Amino acid sequence: MPRYYDDEMSDRNAPHPGIAAVLSVLMPGLGQVYCGRLFAGAVWFLATAAGYSLILVPGFLIHALSVWSAYASARDWDGY
Repeated sequence: MPRYYDDEMSDRNAPHPGIAAVLSVLMPGLGQVYCGRLFAGAVWFLATAAGYSLILVPGFLIHALSVWSAYASARDWDGY
């Protein structure tokens, strides 16, 4: 099936999973915000901050889950 101009434009505007994951590594929740999921980004940021403040190991686990979630959000992105 031929691709149309609108299909190409939507692919260009789609968030890249790698960028979303790197942003989430730098700051938990930022990858979700990059994907347009503002509430999810705030929740991941607060959950990771709470995990790090309680003890280091849960913080690392929550941070890793945040990175995975950002990657999955960009991979499964279907528009804003």
